[in-house]
Amino acid sequence: MKTLKNAAAAVCAVLLLFALLTAALNIIFNRTGWLKAEYETLSVEAEYGISPRDASRVLGRMMHYSTGRAADLDVTIVEDGREVAFFNERELSHMRDVRALTRGIMIAGMASLAVSAAILILLAATRSRGALRVFAKAFLIALGVLLVIIAALGIWIAVDFDSFWTVFHIVFLDLESSTFDPAVSRMIRICPEELFSDFIVRFAAYSAIFVGTAAAACAVYLAAAKKKHD
Repeated sequence: MKTLKNAAAAVCAVLLLFALLTAALNIIFNRTGWLKAEYETLSVEAEYGISPRDASRVLGRMMHYSTGRAADLDVTIVEDGREVAFFNERELSHMRDVRALTRGIMIAGMASLAVSAAILILLAATRSRGALRVFAKAFLIALGVLLVIIAALGIWIAVDFDSFWTVFHIVFLDLESSTFDPAVSRMIRICPEELFSDFIVRFAAYSAIFVGTAAAACAVYLAAAKKKHD
C-alpha cells in the first residue's frame, strides 16, 4: 500500500504540473484584451492594410475558436477600404486542426487537475505524510526537468525560430496544410514572429505564477517535514 501511495503521489505531481501549465495557456487564449495594444506596436496596417482593431479582433476570435469559446470563424474585415471575408478555406481547415489540438490539451489539463486534486485530498485524508513528501519532491524534480527542457527550447527558438516552428507543426499538426504564403494568407500576415514571442512571454509569466506558487508550497512543506523529523 505504501508503494502504491508513493507511486500515486509521483504521478500526481506530474499531472498537477501539466494542469497548471494548461491553466496558464487557457488564460492566454481566453483573455485577449491585450491584443489591440500589441498590434498597435506592430506594422500590419502599414505593411498589409489591416488595422490593429481588425487584426486584434480576428486573432481574438481565432484564439476563442481554438478553445471552443467561439463556434466559428465567420469574420470579415476592412482591407484597403473593402469589406472582405478574412479566412480562406485552407486557413479554415488548418484552424480546425488547431482547435482539435488546443481543445485536446485543455481537456487533458482539466482531467489532470481533477485527478491530481483527488489524489492529494485522499493522501491528506489518510494522513499519508510519506506520500505527500514524495509528491512534493516529485513536483520539484519534474519542475527542474521542465526548466531544462524550456531552456533548451528557448535557445532553439532564439537561434532558429523557423526550424522550431516547422518541427512543431510536423509533430502536432500537418506541416503541408500549415504552410501559407503571406501574399495570399491574411492569417499569416497578422501573425508575425514578434507576436508569438510576446505570446510566449505572457504564457511564461502566468506559468511562473501558478507553478512558482505550487513549487514554493512544496518547498515549505518539505522544510517543515524535515524540521519536524529532526
